[in-house]
Amino acid sequence: MGTFAWPVAGSLFGGLVAVALAAVAWRHREEPATVPFGTLMVALGAWGLSQAALLSTRSLAAGYALEVFTAVASAQVPPLLLVFVLAYTGRDQWLRPRYLAVLWSVPAGFAIVRSTAPLHGLASVPADATLVTAHGTTAPSVPAGLIADAELVYGYVAIGLAYAVLLQFAMTARTVHRRQTAAIAVAATVGLSADVATRVGHHLHPEASLTPLSIPVVGVAIGWALFRYDFLRVSPLAGDLLVDQLPDPVLVVDDGDRVVDHNRTAEDRFGPAVRGDSLGAVAPGLCDALSGDEAYTVRGDGGITYYDPQVTAIEDQHGNQRGRLIVLRDVTGQQRRQDRLEALQSATREFITAESEREIAQLAVSFADRVLDGDAAAIYLAEGDELRPAAVSERLEREYDAAELVVDDPSDPVFRAYETGTATTERRAGDAAARRQRLAVPLEGHGALTVERREGAVFPAEDEQFAEILARTTQVALTQIEREQELRESRATVERRSEQLEFFNGVLRHTLRNALLVIRGRAEHLRADVDGGSEAHLDRIVGWCDELTELSEKIRAINETVTASEAERLETIDLSDLLQERTATVAAGHEGVTVDCDVEDDLRVLANELARDVIESVVRNAVRHNDADRPRVSITARRVADRVRVEVADNGPGMTDEMKETVFERDVATSQTAHGFGLYFVSVMMNLYGGTVWFEDNEPRGTVAVVEFRYADRIETKGTSGPA
Repeated sequence: MGTFAWPVAGSLFGGLVAVALAAVAWRHREEPATVPFGTLMVALGAWGLSQAALLSTRSLAAGYALEVFTAVASAQVPPLLLVFVLAYTGRDQWLRPRYLAVLWSVPAGFAIVRSTAPLHGLASVPADATLVTAHGTTAPSVPAGLIADAELVYGYVAIGLAYAVLLQFAMTARTVHRRQTAAIAVAATVGLSADVATRVGHHLHPEASLTPLSIPVVGVAIGWALFRYDFLRVSPLAGDLLVDQLPDPVLVVDDGDRVVDHNRTAEDRFGPAVRGDSLGAVAPGLCDALSGDEAYTVRGDGGITYYDPQVTAIEDQHGNQRGRLIVLRDVTGQQRRQDRLEALQSATREFITAESEREIAQLAVSFADRVLDGDAAAIYLAEGDELRPAAVSERLEREYDAAELVVDDPSDPVFRAYETGTATTERRAGDAAARRQRLAVPLEGHGALTVERREGAVFPAEDEQFAEILARTTQVALTQIEREQELRESRATVERRSEQLEFFNGVLRHTLRNALLVIRGRAEHLRADVDGGSEAHLDRIVGWCDELTELSEKIRAINETVTASEAERLETIDLSDLLQERTATVAAGHEGVTVDCDVEDDLRVLANELARDVIESVVRNAVRHNDADRPRVSITARRVADRVRVEVADNGPGMTDEMKETVFERDVATSQTAHGFGLYFVSVMMNLYGGTVWFEDNEPRGTVAVVEFRYADRIETKGTSGPA
């Protein structure tokens, strides 16, 4: 083939490159526009390979068949290019079967005419084929004829439409898509230029088109553009579609703050003719919000919309800022929730300071009117078999009499919510113009909260949730008021009973003391008139008078201790000295009983003067109930952390587990405890001191009474304190 070998090799190489790109596209056939791209590569590959075969043969029959196949393959390239461009730019509405049928009707007609030329002679026939030698190369050649000219016109029209679509897309697409589109357009231009050069006679042989030779450049360039910009993984229109379909307004402004682009949401928000206007005119106040880093608000028929502006600088290839991309993120829901939570916190603080049910009801209605976007609200409180309004919105006050707002019908939604404890949503009965959608939320044990909306309005789930939160908060506040009222009444009753007991106790002690003084005086008066044998009876009378007088004073001390506050009842007591004193007193009164005492020094506890009676009661209990042949009582006291533990151990009969649990009860007979106040008194006093008392088993026999006082790390007296 001489000098003509390189066009054959070029056509073959171009066809193989096109086939390889078609294979790659087939592997990614699930991605957008890859099927049209692959089909275009198949047509170009068929063109290149058939031309290489045509230029390599000298058979006229084979040459004619290859020329027909080459012409049919080349005729598919322009419409396939147009289909690829439409798919690439996202104009899928033009790729419906009816439009594709129209587009391929002309190439299909050309193919039929060429294939059936021997039957009608409208195109070149096999007899027209001749061997032509040009520039030292011989190959079959078939005259073009009018059909080839018609194919040329149709092909250039299709290519022109493809370029028009690419140009329009490049003018509206984002930067990355403009670069990609430009690369595709330039690559396509290389192939078009090669075809034009062939048409004007720049070829080495009549059958040697330069277009297949340009396939390596065209195919590789287009493939590089697509793969370089990740075409096969992400649709080229993804960015545009994403921005266009964003629910948030997007504005692009130049360095003079004039709007140069926007998405559909911005058009809906600010109007269709915003391009070219200043940002201040399109969105009043937005510039201040951008500079102040604050939320941007827009008032409309549906209320206030809150936006959080997100700004991105737009820079050129030199790093100079040319404008800004502004995304207005809708944060209305978030802002409303924040406002509602803040309002609820404020209402809760006011609930805490409220002093009556009516005040709480008014606060709840005020919050509902302000935050829940309802037309009206009311708080109903139960009174007998009725629910009566404790507070209502102004609209309800204007439209209804007080009697009309009372709910006494068990079938009423408000009454059902109260009785069942379940929120209900129904239309409010009444005049057609005044019908409202009403939400009733129960206030468990108290009544119900109602919120109403105009006819046709639906309660959002978020509003229902806040209404339930408000209802629970109101319910807690009402319960607190109820408990405080009960507490005040109980406190007043206790104070009244305490005053009465104090009065009668004072009268009793005063009368008893006076009576004892009279009895003691009369006994002493009779002493001179009785003989020696009867004087012991007088001594017994005088002794009982002294004991009862002392008991009266102890009762007074106990009463004061029980009714006093902790600060008033407690002082610092030296327990070490007190134990030594009480132990000696008990030991002196019970001969035959061994009493040992092992007490640490400087044991200070929080108690009062009745602590000596507590200790004496425990020690006497151990002594009196000891049935051992050689009764022994051991007393130890030591500090354990912030406590002082006193243990009184005996070798008596011990206690059952049941007795250990019941011995401190009030109704246990005194015969089972100590003489005097008994162990119930010990339990009461230790509880008032903040201490504890219990019994344990002693080994090998007996019981251990454990009494724990709070250690006093400061020397304190009633009403005063000072450092230890």
